Amino acid sequence: MSTPNQPRNIYLVGAHCTGKTTLVEGLRAHLSTNLVSELYGENAECPAIVDELVRNIMRTDGFTASDVRLPSKGLELQKRTILAQHQAEVNLGNKWFISDRSGIDPIVYAEVVLGRPEAEKLAEMKEWHVLREKMKKAYVIVCEPENASWLSTDRVRMACNDVEEWRSIARAFRTALQSHGIPYVTIPARVEDLGQGMQFVEELLRSSATSGMF
Repeated sequence: MSTPNQPRNIYLVGAHCTGKTTLVEGLRAHLSTNLVSELYGENAECPAIVDELVRNIMRTDGFTASDVRLPSKGLELQKRTILAQHQAEVNLGNKWFISDRSGIDPIVYAEVVLGRPEAEKLAEMKEWHVLREKMKKAYVIVCEPENASWLSTDRVRMACNDVEEWRSIARAFRTALQSHGIPYVTIPARVEDLGQGMQFVEELLRSSATSGMF
């Protein structure tokens, strides 16, 4: 009987409205028992899913999309999101997971809309330090804002001033990941549909499984 290899966790990060949640839901089904066993051994389990946390926090704690840009409320929202991400990962223990967003997302959004000093306050949190070390050992996949028609708003999704601000968030993600020493890959611009996105992730996993670098 083969011994399962421990896969790396996967974080899907990037600006809002770039298909992260859609891709996570696709991977939930795509990474079947058969595929996971093929990649990591017959006893390997399918990944757990860490769903997007900020939406639930906003609903349960009474935040709205406009609060993201308010200094006090915005910072508190991002702080609670880091705490929730940390707790979700603690609850999973050593189980392999795919996360819809990550601990760095609140830091990036704080820097873009509130300023660097606020982002630095979040980066000092001990919970972020734990999350950061886990991200350094994971696959961090940046979803880029390629198609302006994807941009939309709702009660909990921040409204961008324009497409350029949306794209500036993506640049801020890359800068933040680099400054925190977190390796990442970017889904190529040519990947425009769910099937291609799932194939991109599968090929990434196959490449590491083949090389023995799980």
